[in-house]
Amino acid sequence: MKNFRAAWVDKCQVSLELAKRLGNIYTGSLYNGLLSLVCNDSLDLQGKNILMFSYGSGCASSVFRITVRGDISIIKRNARFQERLD
Repeated sequence: MKNFRAAWVDKCQVSLELAKRLGNIYTGSLYNGLLSLVCNDSLDLQGKNILMFSYGSGCASSVFRITVRGDISIIKRNARFQERLD
């Protein structure tokens, strides 16, 4: 774990803000993670790929990629999840 801690923080932890505050909402957790990532002001996602992975009860899973194109600031403005949850 020590060897991978920095990679975990850099690649995964930033997408868990809503999960930490709301808990697991199963399928919605995938999109909570995406919203946490998109709303993180320290990241420049323009032109970046985001890998989305979700699994069910062990018999099915899905994986897809999202490429960020265009202005996502409207999503940040409308989401305001930090303010709304506080």
